[in-house]
Amino acid sequence: MNWRRGLLLAGIHLAVALSLLAWEVSGSWRHIKSGQLVPLSTNMRLVAWQEGDLTVTFNPCADGGFVDGEMSPQERVSGMANLPVALLTGWHTPCTTQGYLGSMVETRLHRTRKSEIVIVAVLSALVWLEWFLVGGFPLIQPRQWWLEPGAFITVCTLIGTALTVVPYVAQVTVASASLAFLAWFWWFGLLVWKSVRASRRLVLRKQTATV
Repeated sequence: MNWRRGLLLAGIHLAVALSLLAWEVSGSWRHIKSGQLVPLSTNMRLVAWQEGDLTVTFNPCADGGFVDGEMSPQERVSGMANLPVALLTGWHTPCTTQGYLGSMVETRLHRTRKSEIVIVAVLSALVWLEWFLVGGFPLIQPRQWWLEPGAFITVCTLIGTALTVVPYVAQVTVASASLAFLAWFWWFGLLVWKSVRASRRLVLRKQTATV
């Protein structure tokens, strides 16, 4: 167990995930009330009639008003960097159709600021645990540190996070996010290989002991 490495990667990814999740939530925070949101139909209102164009605004976070659009750079980077947690929970994007975790929380708390805080807190805890284990138990120890899947995913995540704050360049994060996504499959492959090899050695030891 490499405690220092586990704590380092867990701290890095927790800071990144929290900042990107907060960024995502902040854009919709004003639409999320302290109490339960009212239905969409009561929030729609006519704003202006200009040059023959009808402009209508509505609360995108109201019940029934969710529209799943293109994945944002922040969601892409944070989700791909934490693929196991994303697959387990469905991750989180405010004001869209929720994943497993969001649906469970909002069944009890509805779509409120409290539910947003709870979801982000649970995701943050899972991200910390995920990277503490990945960092603390490296599956391989290559000569080049960046050839270890956990380190490679971390580098891709930091590059992608930096790109999200650069105007007109944020969409380039698809490259770093894709590399992180593929590196997770590399990690899963190593985990399966290590598990099979360990199981085989255990069986051989038992057979040798019984002879």
